[in-house]
Amino acid sequence: MTSWIKAGNGMNIVGQGGKIILFTLPAAAAALWLQSRFPALAALPAALAFARPAGFVLLALGAALWTGGLVQLLAAFPKGKLATSGAYGVCRNPIYASFILFVLPALSLLTLTWVWLAVALALYAGVRIFIGPEELKLLQVFGDEYARYRQRVSRILPFARPMK
Repeated sequence: MTSWIKAGNGMNIVGQGGKIILFTLPAAAAALWLQSRFPALAALPAALAFARPAGFVLLALGAALWTGGLVQLLAAFPKGKLATSGAYGVCRNPIYASFILFVLPALSLLTLTWVWLAVALALYAGVRIFIGPEELKLLQVFGDEYARYRQRVSRILPFARPMK
């Protein structure tokens, strides 16, 4: 395999992402179906329309966090390095966090539907359920460096102190 898919240290760039996406996919499909077939049921109150512009702000923040995380991952991974600054200094999983906290809530505001918040909750659940083996592998490969990083940086919440 090429170095951008699998590093020499045995790590796979996708990690647990495939499982997390497969776990979240039914919720995303249900959101699309519900929003298209039963828009009145999926709708947020019309009085919240004033908040729609905040959706663009959330979308921009999510795009920045996602892009930063992806660029850093693609730069560090082939070298067998652990990314711990930039987007990865804000939270340990900026790619997932960007969707959970920014992109999917932005979609809810922009479409004035609650269904994308449900997808964000499903994605968060998928991360909580499946990320453990990836973190154990990172601890095995990077040892104390990852242990210190994990103590310093939250899994999902930007700038939050990790829970003990």
